[in-house]
Amino acid sequence: MESSGGTGVRRWLSLVGAAVIATLVVLAGTELVFCAAWSVGRRLHPDALRAERSPAYAGAAWVPELTREQAMRLAAPYRYVPFRISGVAEWHGKYFNNDAHPTGVWRRTANPDTGCGPKTKVWIFGGSTVYGTGVPDWATLASYLSKEMNRQGRACVEVTNFGDESYVSTQELLLLIEQVKRGGRPEVVIFYDGFNDAHVGMTEADAWSAHYGLETIRARAEGRWGGRLDFLGRRCTARLAEVAWRMVGQRGGTATDEATHAKATTVVDNYQANEQVARALAEAYHFKFYGFWQPMLFSGHKPLELFERQIAEFDAKSKSRFDARPVVVAYEEAERRAAAGGFVSLTGVFDGVPEAVYIDEAHLGPRGNELVANAIAKYVEEHEGAN
Repeated sequence: MESSGGTGVRRWLSLVGAAVIATLVVLAGTELVFCAAWSVGRRLHPDALRAERSPAYAGAAWVPELTREQAMRLAAPYRYVPFRISGVAEWHGKYFNNDAHPTGVWRRTANPDTGCGPKTKVWIFGGSTVYGTGVPDWATLASYLSKEMNRQGRACVEVTNFGDESYVSTQELLLLIEQVKRGGRPEVVIFYDGFNDAHVGMTEADAWSAHYGLETIRARAEGRWGGRLDFLGRRCTARLAEVAWRMVGQRGGTATDEATHAKATTVVDNYQANEQVARALAEAYHFKFYGFWQPMLFSGHKPLELFERQIAEFDAKSKSRFDARPVVVAYEEAERRAAAGGFVSLTGVFDGVPEAVYIDEAHLGPRGNELVANAIAKYVEEHEGAN
């Protein structure tokens, strides 16, 4: 005969089990409802400022297909690499091709077949603006740079795109070190930075060691509960909660002007320190190094096209998706340093260009990449014997 105590324990466990199951059912149902609401909301109120709507793509019938392929590519798992944390994952599609090489995986560059040789090796490093987020292989900055440098037989150049969509200049420096250690011997190395360094550097507490995903990766490495449960942030419930949080204006405290300018100074100090090390490597390994600070929507004096102006106005609001104010301060500091001869600023490259070139705050459409590539090629050619 079973004791009353055993019966009570079994009844208690049954109640706990039922409560757990009921909670999971409620959570699953809530997630389904919120996902449906998210989907319906996006259909009824599409984001007019989505990158694929930019006039920088005017006349490009391939944009919807490219956007779908990019979404699938970005949904794939990140690829871990030593020291640099993440790296480009192999991918082969119609518009994006990340090819595996003995030294790593790199975005394909459309190097023209000029039949000349031996080729001058040009390496270009950067974040997503170098990798080519939002454009096909043939329209990346690297592809246009190769096209311009090889134009009319002026040179015999092969460009390699070492861009990674989340990199800051510190990760690029580590990648450069890795490549020359492996025996790579370029004639020209180009760093194209600015937005990522400024954005993440102005956000994190320590601008010297800041990189995208820092807190998430740290929480996982240290075994915190936040790291174990961060997958919940990708759920529809969490995304809707984030939207609601923004709508009520909860963006956190605003740093003082003094603190913001101090942080901007550190951001640019870090960038220039990385360039200094890269120049030392250039001397040791006998290549020419060029560092360029990239343009963004809030820099320079470009006459903004309607779409670009709408992005700028949206970001200026307190409830926007992107707080541009700290990044602008970092860019202003970079402008002062560049004027003093520290590095080359391209923030004015679109001054006087009325048509749309931006697809968001920093990424460019094909024409924008072409204009930047032409400016870089011109500078490198003019300073060929001076570096």
